[in-house]
Amino acid sequence: MDYNHDGFLDQPTGTQINMAYLLNYSDLDHTGWGSHFGVNFLQDKRKAGQMDFNHSLHPSQQSAYGVGIDHFKVSNLNKTGHIFKGKPYQSIGWMNQFTYHQQNSFFGQRFYDGKQTSFYSNLIFESIFGNTNHKYKTGASFLYDRYNESYLYLPIKRTETVPGLFFEYTLTGSRYTLVAGARTDFHNLAGTQLTPRLNFKYDFTKNTILRLSAGRGFRTANIFAESQGFFASNRAIEIKDNGGNIYGLKPEIAWNYGASLQQDFKFLGRKSTIIADIFRTDFRNQVLLDLDQSPNKIVFYNLEGKSFAKSFQTQWDFIPFRNFEVRMAYKYYDVQADFEGGRRAVPFMAKHRGFFNIGYSTTKNNKGRFWNFDTTLNLVGKQKLPNLNSNPTAYQLPEYSNSYATLNAQIAKHFNDNIRVYLGGENLTSTRQNNPIIDAQNPFSNYFDGGMIYAPIMPAMLYVGADFKF
Repeated sequence: MDYNHDGFLDQPTGTQINMAYLLNYSDLDHTGWGSHFGVNFLQDKRKAGQMDFNHSLHPSQQSAYGVGIDHFKVSNLNKTGHIFKGKPYQSIGWMNQFTYHQQNSFFGQRFYDGKQTSFYSNLIFESIFGNTNHKYKTGASFLYDRYNESYLYLPIKRTETVPGLFFEYTLTGSRYTLVAGARTDFHNLAGTQLTPRLNFKYDFTKNTILRLSAGRGFRTANIFAESQGFFASNRAIEIKDNGGNIYGLKPEIAWNYGASLQQDFKFLGRKSTIIADIFRTDFRNQVLLDLDQSPNKIVFYNLEGKSFAKSFQTQWDFIPFRNFEVRMAYKYYDVQADFEGGRRAVPFMAKHRGFFNIGYSTTKNNKGRFWNFDTTLNLVGKQKLPNLNSNPTAYQLPEYSNSYATLNAQIAKHFNDNIRVYLGGENLTSTRQNNPIIDAQNPFSNYFDGGMIYAPIMPAMLYVGADFKF
């Protein structure tokens, strides 16, 4: 489908296969042992690009621009645990997971292939100090990740091994709960990392609850896998080496802290809840993706100044009458970073968002039949857009996008607990971004860019379906 007549598919086409097998063993009441085993398989093939691109031919054999992304993923998981006899508060558990993930993809004449082989093991012991008001968890973990990537035929390989130790203490009082923990990871590429965490909950009354949290985290950025939305362009990739061991970059570190206040009360004679959250995250060595230096390149480098994310969210849930539920929410999200050109907002982050949902269900009869109606309105404020001012005027963007709203709705008929049919619509406001692809008529030009999408590109869509459980 090409609703905006730019010669490109508005939505990727493809096929997806999901399979899962789960096996559970539980003898907790007698021997205290239990085990869970699962296998998951995923194959996903996506096609996009110009309408006349022939996916049966190699991209180098044709002049049209195509996109193909093939994913293959298989994983198996085992969790085995034991509860000690006569001590329901004391247990030991061991989890092991193996994952293999492969991606083969192309974006025009650019090829990206990636393979990840991962193994994770976690051993945890849980017990008490004296009584159940003083609980603790402790254990050890091990993570092995092997990455084998290739971008523009340039091979990039690395192996991460991360043994770690952790401890968590929980103190429970009549009105409060305190959870304090820390873990130490011995990362072969990122060095030794200590990540403490603190959570506190206090019930002023049964209807007024305060939650506080603070902690530290770290991660290693997979810059290619995480930035594929910008591969459908003619931007060159530049990585500024900062002496790190992962793409020449250092690991990201973040400190997060916040508070949440929940108030329950009666509204129109029924239960109602208002929740207000405020959080802040400060980053160090954050890997910045800089799209503003030039319309012809993406630049990755470690943060040298400050970067932060401030958020405030409030949500109100209430039931005006029986079987009718309403949820209203607002979120303020301010994300800024000190890029090489100075401090500015991170692109494609709306500072203001709104959410309104209403749902109604008829009363279920003795056969399990009932109707369900649901409508959601999403409001998205303006977003900072990348600087393309060095392009010709026709291929530039405004500094900020326009605000927009989308409306989704669904009607469902439940015949019983196992059969459901439904009819719905997405983006019923038909909100669309005009000309989402820059210089779409010349996909191999210096100005072509398919990564500047900040709003829906599909008009109102209707769907119908059925669910069957066996």
